[in-house]
Amino acid sequence: MIGRSAADAVWQESTAIHELVKNEIHTLQEQQRVLRTGGRIGHITLAILLICIIINGAFLFFVKDYFALFIAAGFYLYMVYFITLIIPLGTGARGLPFKEVRQFFLTLYHSGVIPAADRFTRIMLDIFYINSRALFGGFLVIFSIVLVFTGIGFFKGIFSGATVLVITFQSISILTFYGLVWKFEPYSLHYHNDMQELKGRLVTKRFPHWAVVVVFGTAAVLVLFVIISTIILLPGFTVHKVLTQTSIGNLDYPLLLIGIVLASQYFMVRFFHGISSRELAEQFSGAQIARLQSADTEPGCGVGSPHAPDCPAVLQADRKREVAGALLDSKMYRVEKKTLFGAFPVYIVNPDFSVILDEQVLALITGYLGNARNS
Repeated sequence: MIGRSAADAVWQESTAIHELVKNEIHTLQEQQRVLRTGGRIGHITLAILLICIIINGAFLFFVKDYFALFIAAGFYLYMVYFITLIIPLGTGARGLPFKEVRQFFLTLYHSGVIPAADRFTRIMLDIFYINSRALFGGFLVIFSIVLVFTGIGFFKGIFSGATVLVITFQSISILTFYGLVWKFEPYSLHYHNDMQELKGRLVTKRFPHWAVVVVFGTAAVLVLFVIISTIILLPGFTVHKVLTQTSIGNLDYPLLLIGIVLASQYFMVRFFHGISSRELAEQFSGAQIARLQSADTEPGCGVGSPHAPDCPAVLQADRKREVAGALLDSKMYRVEKKTLFGAFPVYIVNPDFSVILDEQVLALITGYLGNARNS
């Protein structure tokens, strides 16, 4: 048990965090409401999609080597679309002095929020995976058509066996990566918990902790290498192969024709991206709400419980770290709606480190964590 004055101080501190959590939950619930009401498809969007279908139908009948054009445009689109997603956008991702960012994460580390891993790296990887998952539907449509056109082109003698092998390998690599992200959701809390549990099991089986860290680190590097080589670097090689092994270069204005097909594919991918990203943003907000509510209302020792000051010190510290981590995680993600002049809305999850500039919130959270560490 602790003294009455100390208990009052802890209760006041817990109440302040409780209010922050309540406000964050309210913000997320309002965000969910807006996402649910924003799913209508506009007439402009439908009209543009119809035009895209007509253009591709016309090219199929009247343009020589349309199959090769579509395949080359698909890989060009993939390279361009991917780059636009990995660039942080929005006011929440504005540049901050490196010294402030470094000090912020050092504070979190010493306070116990980052006990074993760099939260900044995890946030950036989570954002990459979240935005990648929303692309699966659109790329599934485009690269399934690419595979069909590749097979038709091979039987018609348009593509050599080597060209077919390159296109097929690249297309399947792209679909496999996005399919795995869709299936396993590597950004989710349950995935992170499963990885931590797996690490714990390996350590308890008498494997040295450093060896487990090395194995997981090596695996992460290998996965990153595979991602970079098969879905970022190879598309350029694949496009070069298609352009040199077909007669696209003999067409009048080949770059213009590829650009027209690419634009039609872009709107198709963007349409499916909009649907998936809205659903994903709503689910992501729901997961953040559930995590905050769980930390805030844990029976007996939740930050909103009047019995929290009387809980065992170790349990109090664990609960404090959990709720502060959940609150920081929620505040460091920003869902932004992007449109093309009001049409084709997509929802992008971006990092938002504006909490670094909110000295009052940051001081409250880090002070709360400091007390947790000293408990």
